[in-house]
Amino acid sequence: MQGFILYEGPSTIDGQPIVAIVTGLGRPSNNVKTGPMAQVYILRADRHPMEAVNTGDDASICGTCRHRGSVEVLKDGKTANRGRSCYVTLMHGPRMVWEAYRKRFYEPLTPAQAKVVLRAHSVRLGAYGDPGAVPEAIWKAALGRTRGLTGYTHLWRRFPYLAAFCMASCDTPAERAEAKALGFRTFRVRAKGEPLSEGEGHCPASVEMGKAARCSSCLLCGGNRRPAKSDITIQVHGTGAKNFAPPQGSLKLN
Repeated sequence: MQGFILYEGPSTIDGQPIVAIVTGLGRPSNNVKTGPMAQVYILRADRHPMEAVNTGDDASICGTCRHRGSVEVLKDGKTANRGRSCYVTLMHGPRMVWEAYRKRFYEPLTPAQAKVVLRAHSVRLGAYGDPGAVPEAIWKAALGRTRGLTGYTHLWRRFPYLAAFCMASCDTPAERAEAKALGFRTFRVRAKGEPLSEGEGHCPASVEMGKAARCSSCLLCGGNRRPAKSDITIQVHGTGAKNFAPPQGSLKLN
């Protein structure tokens, strides 16, 4: 089994149809940074990922994440995304997984079946999409025996239960303080040259740390399932890095 459908139904964000697909079981992911982890893609079930981003329908899987960019109406009436700073390259994993899904490549499993299949794997929640879009009961039933987890959510205010296995994705030190008050460990993307805040540590898999470890062996980003003294931060990276602008409230750079 290379992958399966973990969830197919309404998004908890806006009720639109989404699908959560687990990949990388029979053939490990070739993602150099993450290493051999099972990957969970959360996608609009009825929209190609590129179409969803260019129409704003990706809100069903990404909520109000600032890295989505914004939708602009063109002269011909069509719409296009502008300023997307997300590190995920849509034409790679999300496109291929969605197209395979539409061709019925993946079979659905119940959460109980998924729990058995995933027990020998480390799992990366949200290779694309926010785990908050999937109902809480699905995660709680499916993730009980995994070898390890990494997960990130911008929906930490709305779904505080995610603190059990996700990092709160924060864009400013002030947001980080707010998330920590809700019981989250945090993960913050910062501009190049921006210093760390007190209590933050570098991502060991980052370029700035010389790629000292891969996510599959580090597993520090497992929320409260992986107790650690430091929260994690990383310099902006990926194809959308050119569009990254430090949000209001970030430290000013020299």
